[in-house]
Amino acid sequence: MDAKLALNLEELESLFTTKMAAYEAKLASATAGSSSSAASTPVASLTSLSQEFSDFKSFVMQALSKFKTQLELLSKGFDRHETIMRRKVLLIHGVPEAKDEKVPDVVSQVFHDSLKLNELSRENIHVCHRLGSGKRSRPILVRFFTTEHRQLVWDAKKSLKGTGYTISEFLTRMRHQTFVAARKHFGMSNCWSSEGKILIITPDKSRHKLESMDELQKLLSKYPLSNDVLAQPAVPTSPQPAPLSSEPATPVNKLQRRLKRRN
Repeated sequence: MDAKLALNLEELESLFTTKMAAYEAKLASATAGSSSSAASTPVASLTSLSQEFSDFKSFVMQALSKFKTQLELLSKGFDRHETIMRRKVLLIHGVPEAKDEKVPDVVSQVFHDSLKLNELSRENIHVCHRLGSGKRSRPILVRFFTTEHRQLVWDAKKSLKGTGYTISEFLTRMRHQTFVAARKHFGMSNCWSSEGKILIITPDKSRHKLESMDELQKLLSKYPLSNDVLAQPAVPTSPQPAPLSSEPATPVNKLQRRLKRRN
């Protein structure tokens, strides 16, 4: 990709220099001719300059288009590199946040109590900290030493059902925006991520693997928004902890409820 970028930039520089030199020569010739020639000569020169300007404008538009293509290539290349750098990272959402907490210990407890992964411990965690700022429970970023340990946690995430915790991949900003837009259009159950890629099941039951918004736009035009998806509730981008009322009722709580009903 680097060689292609360098070649395109060299071609643009050469074309721009040649066009500018030719245009300046024409302009100088027309200016000199208009002051010394007959009245008809400037008209012909201006006509020629108009054509040259039109050609130059076309060239500039082509150059801008090439620059745009190069920027897109750079952006996608950086995004893919960043995705590879995050291949050992997961995000844990919904874990209550306490003052002066030791995040690695909190994560280890989630591994043991909720995911039933007793083989994992603090020693398997390379980096572990909360993301962002605010009063609400912030997601926890966990970077593992190996992709194997990361995959263990990812495969066990279904065990978190009913706990209020969720696990997601640490997508880049570009892919996260694509992911959110895809879920909004095709529905929450038809979109998920795997190894940094967005997977989508379209209405015709075919599967698609995406990396960017421009790829999603092609699917959006091919599969317009259906009434079933419009009726679905909005999908939160960051799952929050389950409210206390969702916890299983203890026998004491059940007794209190019965007494209230009798009264």
